[in-house]
Amino acid sequence: MFGGGIFGGDNRSPAQKAVEDMQQDGSNAGGGDGGQGVYKGSGFDPTGLERAAKAARELDKSKYAKEAFEVTLKQEDTKQQAMKENMVKYQAHQEQLKLDRVKSEAEEAHRMMQATTEEQKKREEYRDQLERKRQVDVLQAQRDLADQERQKQEEALRKQEAIRRKTLEYEAELRQQTEMARVKAETEGRIEQERKNFDLHMQELKSKAKEYRETVLESIKLAGTTIGAGITDFLGDREKMTAAVGTTVALAFGVYTARWSTGIAGRFIESRL
Repeated sequence: MFGGGIFGGDNRSPAQKAVEDMQQDGSNAGGGDGGQGVYKGSGFDPTGLERAAKAARELDKSKYAKEAFEVTLKQEDTKQQAMKENMVKYQAHQEQLKLDRVKSEAEEAHRMMQATTEEQKKREEYRDQLERKRQVDVLQAQRDLADQERQKQEEALRKQEAIRRKTLEYEAELRQQTEMARVKAETEGRIEQERKNFDLHMQELKSKAKEYRETVLESIKLAGTTIGAGITDFLGDREKMTAAVGTTVALAFGVYTARWSTGIAGRFIESRL
């Protein structure tokens, strides 16, 4: 261990050697306590200063106290620098963890957003399908109602047409019956009128026949003075004279009646045509 130098070949300075020996003693003491003296927190480590203070107190008794104190300060500076670097690395690591966590959260949020968007898109598509189906159902219902209304209107028109036809047929039948009744009434009236006229004509004929007979008798009587005895006998025979006059009147009445009846029949046939 001591190969040269002042202390049997050792290259370390007496102050450095003394400091290292004291640190070794402090380390052993700390190890004996189960490591309770070791600071496990983050940031500045006060145990180094405690060890330095302890070493300073011990070095105050040594002739290398000043040199050993400087060596201790340098070592503590080196440790503090290393701890600062470790702290920077730790903080950088923590920041990286934060960034990774933020990135992971952002990715998760993005995935959630995508899932939400997909779900929302599916809901929108489903609502759109429902709306389209509802519109189709509404249009179909409107078509059905329109068809029903059209059928009702057509049925109403058919009924109106049937009623109109029946009305026309009934009116035609009434007109026919009325016309037949009118013709019948006119015919019966004409017949009755003709009968009345016939009776009047008969009375006129009888009156004319009577007048004619009286005129003939009067003429015969007046001509009796110029006619022979045969005529006187004829006139004296009442029955022969009456028969002759009746025959003459009957012939005249028959000719007149035939002429009058022919006129009535012609007018009746003309009215029927």
